[in-house]
Amino acid sequence: MALAERSKLLLRLRQAGPDTGKGFLCTTGREKDAVREAYNILNSYADILYKSSDSSDDKAKGGVETKADELEIEDELSKEVAEMKKEYAAPIAERRFQNVLSNVKCCIYIRTTLENPTELVNFIFDDIKKNKQQNAKFLLRMYPIETTCKANVEEILKVAEKLIEEKMANFKTFSLIVNIRNNPLKSLEVIEPLANLVSKKFPETKVDLSNPEASYLVPIFSKICLLDALHNSAHTKKFRLPICPCPETPDTHYVVC
Repeated sequence: MALAERSKLLLRLRQAGPDTGKGFLCTTGREKDAVREAYNILNSYADILYKSSDSSDDKAKGGVETKADELEIEDELSKEVAEMKKEYAAPIAERRFQNVLSNVKCCIYIRTTLENPTELVNFIFDDIKKNKQQNAKFLLRMYPIETTCKANVEEILKVAEKLIEEKMANFKTFSLIVNIRNNPLKSLEVIEPLANLVSKKFPETKVDLSNPEASYLVPIFSKICLLDALHNSAHTKKFRLPICPCPETPDTHYVVC
């Protein structure tokens, strides 16, 4: 296989799509450095939280690439293509965390095999609150993502309905966080039907943009929509990693639902 063909195949295998699934949406000003930092943070906290016995293997599978000066470029690409083919052919992906291309500047998406990415983000922000330490240099924010789908209103509402039923039943107020990039959809085209869907399912739940109990996260990047329902996002500084949290009352907890 020619070098150009291998490069295209590697790019396609790394491309984020509507069926990418659970993961972590991160914002950054330096994408390459942020990917490495995200792997380090996610792996280190996951090792502690899940007490993984094979953490060293998982870290090696986390997407750290072979240095270009150690292998010829063609051999390096061949190795990576083989690894990606093996991963995508497996019933369950072997890599605990894997960066996939979002095609959006300053945003990275780390796909995960973890069943509950929210649990890990809770754990990370609990530690930030407890130790009052900065955990990142390049990552700005980190959001857990429950599911992904095609970026059209019909599909978004179909997937959102199930998520709303599962995660927003016990909240009195909510907000919608819709961020659309590289897609012709307008924000109101998504916000209005989603707000109507929440009101239909839970008539007692009201919109509160300043201090909602729950926020429904709907970033749309190109042809992909990411979705999750977040609890107390205001208390987590909107999941901003570098900022040390301010002292809070004992009742305030850094959690998402």
